[in-house]
Amino acid sequence: MERQEFEKDHQNKALNGFMVGGACGLGAALAFSAAVILAFTGGAWGQVDRDARDMLTASLAECEAAAFTGDTSGRAIGACDSALRSSDLSASTRARVLVNRGAIAVRRGEAGPAMGDLEEAVNLEPELAEAWLTLSGAYIGAGRYAAAIDAARTALAQEVSRPALAHFNIAIAHESAGRLGLAYDAYVTAAELDPDDATLAAQPRRFLQHRAG
Repeated sequence: MERQEFEKDHQNKALNGFMVGGACGLGAALAFSAAVILAFTGGAWGQVDRDARDMLTASLAECEAAAFTGDTSGRAIGACDSALRSSDLSASTRARVLVNRGAIAVRRGEAGPAMGDLEEAVNLEPELAEAWLTLSGAYIGAGRYAAAIDAARTALAQEVSRPALAHFNIAIAHESAGRLGLAYDAYVTAAELDPDDATLAAQPRRFLQHRAG
C-alpha cells in the first residue's frame, strides 16, 4: 500500500480542548485543537530502518499527546521537532504535526513560533479546519485580532468539529479590540452551540458582569 493511502486509512479523529485564563477570561482565553495523529505499522515504511521507524512513531505519539493534554515541556516540543526532522512524513502528516507543535507553542506564550508553524500547516493542508482554529488562537496571543477572526471563520467554513470554539475565539478577538456588542453576540453563539460546556456557558454572564462593574 502506498504511504499516502496508508496514512489516510489510519487517521484518528481530531482531538479538541481549550483553556481559559484570567479572572474575567479576556485576552488569556484561547481555543486549541490538537491535530490528528496517524497510526503507523511496519509495512507502511518499506525499507525504512526499524529503529528509525520506531523512533518516528514514538515522536509522533508523544507530540500529539502533549498537544492534547496541555504538556508544554521542552520534552514535548522536542518530540515534535524530532518528528518534523524526518524525511518520511507526507505533507498531510507534516501539517498535523505542525498544528500539534503550534498548539503547544501557543500555550507556552510563544506566539511567533506558533504562527510560523500554523501558517505553514494551513499552506500544506488548507482544508484542515483544526489548523485554522488553532491559528486563530495564536493570532489572539499576538494581538492580531482581525486575523484571528478571519482564521476562526475559515475554521467554521471548513466545518471544524467544535464550532463553539471558533465562535469563542471570535468573541475574544472582538472583546480585545473593543467591539463589545459583537463580542457578546459571539459569546452567546458559542454558549448556545455547546450548552453542556460550563466554561462557554458562563461567558455571556461573565461578560455582562464585567461590563457592569
